[in-house]
Parts: sequence; C-alpha cells; structure tokens
Amino acid sequence: MQAVTALAHLKAAILFVMDISEQCDRTIEEQVDIVRRADIPSEKGALLEKLEKEGVPVVEMSTVTQEGVISLRDKACDALLAQRVETKLQSKKASVEDTVLNRIFVAYPTPRDDKVRAPYIPEPVKQRKQRMQTDEPIERDENTRRLERELELELEDDYILDLKKHYMLKNPEEKYDVIPEIWEGHNLADFVDVEIQKKLADLLAEEELREKAGEYDPDLDSDDEETKEKLELAKQIREKEKLLTLENQINKKKAGNHVSRLNVRKRERSMSRLEEQMEELGVQIDTKRMKNLQGQAQKPQLGKKIKVGRSPSLSASRPPPRDELGIPDKTKRMKAEKLRAKALQHLKREARKGEADRHVYDLKPKHLFSGKRKMGKTDRR
Repeated sequence: MQAVTALAHLKAAILFVMDISEQCDRTIEEQVDIVRRADIPSEKGALLEKLEKEGVPVVEMSTVTQEGVISLRDKACDALLAQRVETKLQSKKASVEDTVLNRIFVAYPTPRDDKVRAPYIPEPVKQRKQRMQTDEPIERDENTRRLERELELELEDDYILDLKKHYMLKNPEEKYDVIPEIWEGHNLADFVDVEIQKKLADLLAEEELREKAGEYDPDLDSDDEETKEKLELAKQIREKEKLLTLENQINKKKAGNHVSRLNVRKRERSMSRLEEQMEELGVQIDTKRMKNLQGQAQKPQLGKKIKVGRSPSLSASRPPPRDELGIPDKTKRMKAEKLRAKALQHLKREARKGEADRHVYDLKPKHLFSGKRKMGKTDRR
C-alpha cells in the first residue's frame, strides 16, 4: 500500500496483480492466482465481486497462457488516456487563476487503524520544557561538561580563559608546559640567563657601596698648584682653538676672491720690476737698450696662445651623506647596512620594488573585460 500511495501523484495507471490460488503462502486477499476465475470457490469469488461493486476494474489474465495480458494493457492505456483528456479539457475551461490549481492533485492516505502515532519526544526534553515554563532551576547532570560561557557568567571579573585545560595528551601533566619560542632558527630560551636577577641584585648592592664610599663624589679640592696649572692650561687651549677657528674663517673669506692668472702675470712681469732687479744685479740698462727691449716686446709671439678665462671657483662645502651623519663609525655603519639589506629580503622574494611598493594590481582591467558578445574572439568591434 505504501508503494501505491507513493505513486498516487503520478499520471499513470497502477496495476495490482493478485494470485488467488494461495500457492505462495499468501491468502487470496494478498496475491494472484494461476486458475481461472470460474474455477474458484464462490466464497472467494465474492471478494472479487465486492471490488467490482466499489468501482475497481477487475480483469482476468494469466502470465502462463498469456491470456488477457494484451486486453489488460489496452484497458489500462484507455483509462489513462481518458484521464488525461479529461484533465486537459478541464484545464481549458478553467480560468487563468485556477490553471495551476487544476493541475495539482493532493493524495490523502487513509488511516489503517485507530492507533495514535504521535512524534517521539525524549523524557529529559519534556522535563526541561516543564521546568522552563514553571521557572524551576534546571538540574545539571554531573557528567555534562560546563560551558565556558556559564563559567564566565558565574565568575564575572575573576574569569580567565584557559584553552589548555582541554588538551588531549598522553601525559596530562604536559598541558601547561612552556612552548619554546623560535626566532630565525634559534631558541630564545638558550639566550636567557637564569641567574640574571641575582646578578642584577649583586650589581646594585655593589653600586650602593660605592656611592656610600664617596667614589662618585665630585673632586672639590682644586686649590692646589697642580690643579690650578691644569685648569689654566685647559683655558689657554680653548682660547687658542677659538682663535684658530676665527683665523680659518677669515682666510676662507679672503680666498674666495680669486684673481685672474693673466692679471697676476702682468703684475709679476712689469718693466719697473725688471729695472729694479737688474740694478740690484749691477746691470745698467740705458734708454736705447730699453727701446730695443720694448720693440721686441711689441713683436707678436709665435706659438700656442695661452687660454685666458675665468678661474675656477671653489666648490661649496657639502655635508656628509645622511647615513654617515647618523652613524659616524664605519664598522657600525657597515653592520647597519647589512641589517637593512637583510630586512628587505622578504620584499625581494615578493618581487616588490622597495619598502614603498604598495601597488594594487588590477586583475580584471576594464578594457579587457567589457563588452556584450559572448562567443568568438571579438568583444566590442
């Protein structure tokens, strides 16, 4: 019956075959037979007549002699066709709003007995619902684990989340063991001194003794001759340094005004200076001789001309680079440069250009993913 009920929603002809011979350990009400209908007893034939009176079509057939099989098929097909035609005619006559309703058939299974089969609800669930309705305290089973939320509400500010108490380990004593912290392949615990607090206490005690002994007190005895001489010498050194600084600044200002090389040469090779030098050497230069020298001096000089131009100016004093300003020591600067290069290694692995590389890649550019065409290579032209 369950199979017949499950097929009730289908538009199909359902055949129920009975064996009325009762040779398969089934009664006539359950099975089909291999004898003719006219040969069965009258009391059993009355059961079939009862079905016919209820409107159930009964057809005599046999799968052994193949009698009635074709007629049964034709009768089932005719009944199915008639049902479909009737449904189609009804759908045409119905309005548009009732079109869907005319196609729906709801099958209602008939009860087989008077037994009530209510949904099963466990007894603990019923008891809990009853307690919730009457506001009675809910009794908790001892074997049930308490939730962390319940503990938090119960302890309030004293609650501390403990995620290690539920670890499932072979040895429960290892739940709260300290997990080693690894940095660049080294265990940080190897670099921790266990006696660091004790050493610090000893060092503080030693410093306290030194302070009490007056080792760090300033030297106030500066009245002796040796101290005075040292102070005077230090004062002179500071004054000398100041003078040298001022002289250097003045010389720099003077050196800024350069004189052309041509002008310097003209001043060095003047006629008056030549006469003075010759007189010092004891050579008398008369006027006639001077005229000859003047004539030779006016002759054009052959050879390559001296290029005369603006003398090069001093380059401006430039400050040292910023990396050298921050770390003057060369060894420390090299070490810092190695650390900087090491810190940028992860950027090189990601193919970034540097620390400021924050490029957001456009994985779907608009000019390649716009268009209406669906097939082929063309998209918009």
